Amino acid sequence: MKKTFQKHERLKSKRYFDALFAKGKSIKSYPIRVIFLEFNEENFEGIKSLPNQSQVAFSVPKKRFKKAVDRNRIKRQMREAYRLNKHLLNKNYAMVFVYLPNEKLAYQTIEKAMVKALEKLD
Repeated sequence: MKKTFQKHERLKSKRYFDALFAKGKSIKSYPIRVIFLEFNEENFEGIKSLPNQSQVAFSVPKKRFKKAVDRNRIKRQMREAYRLNKHLLNKNYAMVFVYLPNEKLAYQTIEKAMVKALEKLD
């Protein structure tokens, strides 16, 4: 598996988001919460073709970080942590990573939490 984060790995479909937030489960690995749902026919009824790899989205609340610069930096750090550790996944999921704390944390903290969360998924 390549260690890149390509366009087809991004969760963009409204139908996937709707199914994810309606039926998805959640795990917490501070400072990250992961909302996830495995790609299979049961979870995504009515969708003809499902992707053959995980798709992810990243979220940082505007309520906690008013400046777009801060939100974008945190999302960039979470994307990089995911990109380097996505090989830990054995199944295909639709996932949203949500950043929880009110302050910016070091990249190492985010990466440790990402590894822990991805290990919990499998």
